[in-house]
Amino acid sequence: MQNDKFSPPPLAMQNDKYPPPTGFYPPPAQQGYPQPGHPQPGYPPPGHPQHITPAETYAGGAPPPPPMPPRDPPTRVDPPTGCWQRNQKNKPQSNAVGSAGLIFISGGMNIAWAIGFRGPIYYQSTKHNYIAWFIGAIIGALVTMALTNKVAKKYVLQFASVLVAIGGLIIACTHNNGAGTTAACYLDGIANGLVFAPFMALVGEISVPYMRGRTSASLEQLCFGSGIFIQILYVSYSSPPYYNDFTTENTKGVLSTIFGVLALIIGSFKTIESPVLMLANNDEQAAIDALRRLQKPAVLTEETYELLAEHKRYLAYNKDMSKGESISKALPTFLRLAYLRVLNAMSISSYVANTYAIAIILSNGLAHLNSWYVGFGLCRLLGTLIPSFCMESLGRKKPAVFGLLVSCGLAFAVGSQYNVYAYMSQVSVLIMIFEFFAGLAFSSNSAYLAEAYPMGVKQHFIGFTFVTEIFVFLIINVCDFKFVYAHNYFYAMGAMYLAGFILGVLTLPETRRMTLRGAQEQFSSFVNFRF
Repeated sequence: MQNDKFSPPPLAMQNDKYPPPTGFYPPPAQQGYPQPGHPQPGYPPPGHPQHITPAETYAGGAPPPPPMPPRDPPTRVDPPTGCWQRNQKNKPQSNAVGSAGLIFISGGMNIAWAIGFRGPIYYQSTKHNYIAWFIGAIIGALVTMALTNKVAKKYVLQFASVLVAIGGLIIACTHNNGAGTTAACYLDGIANGLVFAPFMALVGEISVPYMRGRTSASLEQLCFGSGIFIQILYVSYSSPPYYNDFTTENTKGVLSTIFGVLALIIGSFKTIESPVLMLANNDEQAAIDALRRLQKPAVLTEETYELLAEHKRYLAYNKDMSKGESISKALPTFLRLAYLRVLNAMSISSYVANTYAIAIILSNGLAHLNSWYVGFGLCRLLGTLIPSFCMESLGRKKPAVFGLLVSCGLAFAVGSQYNVYAYMSQVSVLIMIFEFFAGLAFSSNSAYLAEAYPMGVKQHFIGFTFVTEIFVFLIINVCDFKFVYAHNYFYAMGAMYLAGFILGVLTLPETRRMTLRGAQEQFSSFVNFRF
């Protein structure tokens, strides 16, 4: 008896709605494919011995499996061998920010002029003349914080370069004009303030980890130190002018004009925007092209894509932070770096310059004053130059804490030896040595600025750190210098340098050759004993 449950449907119902059950039938032959029993061209026929795999011929059996990639990408990158090849390969990175360095050189000249290294002037001056540059720098820094990531850094640089050139022209073309000099100082200060934070952030994001310290220190501390030295050099060896002669201030104007024009030309062609910001704007192709142009030769390599991947990790690490969390992580870093910048301003202030001049005059008279001035500027420049080019081998922390410790002892020594009623040649020598070790102590501060702050608030906090330093310059310049009590300034500075040494040993991290993500993680912990 047939089971109705499993019987086929009636004939009337066997239509298109009820197709026949699917069976295992051979598929129809398809055009372009070999038929069964016929080998496909390019493949061995059935029964032919297959190719021998390398595993079957490997001594001892199959080769070991490849090592698994690390779960967490490394945060420290070792440089490739060959110093010359490494420098040439990464030359476009320093070229991309070099135009900002020309503006900083002009700024260093104005700092040296404001603290006392200037020739004779033939117009009535007030303290406003000597603090105008610092006021302008603060204004420029506040403006550029409001423009963060809204205006391309190249345009900021071009505008600042024009300001420097105009300020230089004003001084070069006017003669014994106090109002014109003050206006030029404002323009140059605004230009330096506009450029400082954007390009210190940029140098950290375009430099490879094993070149960031050197590039950032060369951009900021070395260029400001070079400007100070240039100002001291030409003022010291210029003949005393008559009233109608071409004065040292006119010379400063000509040099500032040259630096401004060169910065405008070089910056227009060499400046490269941050690939990190391009990734943040979802423009990966532009980021790849920027990374390609930041190395020499400008071709895509494996390192290009490794840097791209690291930038993506850095961006993802910072995107997870809210604005409040970024600020809370940046504040402890700001306190550390701002304190070091305060000490930097104190080391090259008008009080130090005036004390140095009094010590020279009381011990040697005016006979060799110019040579002593050049020695002062040269010591400061060498103290900055040596660690700048050795930062990726010496590290950041060791030169900083060593320089702070020696500078602390020298500041106390100057305070104890200073006596306006005695012969003070030893004070002059001590101040020169102090300037060398002060330059050594603060070279690494540039690298810390470029890599320490979280990405979301980086440019703002770099600007605040700069404003803090410039404000100290301004306050010291406003205060009246009483040469009888100059030793008190060095005692106070020695105590502050001792506190800075302790702060550096306990809290400054060592970020040599680290990625931006790794350096930021190091700064997230306040206590860092590691050297």
